[in-house]
Amino acid sequence: MRGAIMTFVLRMPAVRGAKTRRKALAERIFDLGVMAIIALGVGLMVVFIVQYELEVEPKQPAKGPALAAAKSMARVRWASVKPRLIARLAQPHALELGKVWARRDGRVCGLVNGWGSFGGLTGMTRFYAQGDEPVFKQDDGADFEQEWWACRRDRYVVIREGSEETGFCPTQLGQKRCFDVVYGR
Repeated sequence: MRGAIMTFVLRMPAVRGAKTRRKALAERIFDLGVMAIIALGVGLMVVFIVQYELEVEPKQPAKGPALAAAKSMARVRWASVKPRLIARLAQPHALELGKVWARRDGRVCGLVNGWGSFGGLTGMTRFYAQGDEPVFKQDDGADFEQEWWACRRDRYVVIREGSEETGFCPTQLGQKRCFDVVYGR
């Protein structure tokens, strides 16, 4: 059977009437509807992502003429928060502070190295002021993280330069005892 040719016959619909055209049109309308819903979903997702990114984008610090007014406002706020921070921590020694700054709304945020109840240093710990009272993570629980995130985004004016890292290594004692590890050397 050399040279035999095989053929296949596809069945064609006997009649292409109005019913099959309506069915094809309904399928096309359905497909277009599904594509429109998907496009709308993708468009809304893009809008929400852009809104979120604008919400969490770090805000610019004070500059120019606004800086002088912001610094004086921040000093006044810090002057009322610092004594309460000292009283709250009841330190036998002077406070060791990391970076401290004020937000646009006047809230003071920063890091402090406090002495624990057993007499040892706890390492740099985050705080923010609610009014004039310092608030720590153990005070506020879940709301603390949200407020701290707002503090991190809005560093309007720096009151005191220092480390922004938490824990033992950014403290004065930790800087003497901690070493930067570079892998591969």
